[in-house]
Amino acid sequence: MENQNFLDLQKSLMVKSILDESCILNQSLTLIADKWTLLILMALMQGTKRNSELNRQINGISPKMLTQTLKTLIRYGMIERTVYPEVPPRVEYTLTEFGKSTADPLMALLKWSVDWEEQLTTLYRNRQTGIAGKDQSATK
Repeated sequence: MENQNFLDLQKSLMVKSILDESCILNQSLTLIADKWTLLILMALMQGTKRNSELNRQINGISPKMLTQTLKTLIRYGMIERTVYPEVPPRVEYTLTEFGKSTADPLMALLKWSVDWEEQLTTLYRNRQTGIAGKDQSATK
């Protein structure tokens, strides 16, 4: 039996068959579907964090890329930056309601990742080592 979400998405895409810049899905993905943005949003789902906490938690992100992505998310209205008048200044980042609204799609992505963990881990490992992907027929 077909997955209901698959059928609903398929039906929606029949209405909008061209996924260009006028498509809201294309626009949404352009704004948030990069590696660091999603990881920062997921880290902030755990609660308010300081820059140094985010830098430690998100393996591989450079301080420059973290700062740049945080500024972008502030500009999008997805996170808030609070500066406390202390010496040295304490700065914290927290999700706004708009930022929290990404919880459902991120949870769906997390569930999918866990459900397909074995295949995804193999694909990721092969990608890291430069091995070309073989025909990965779905076995679930």
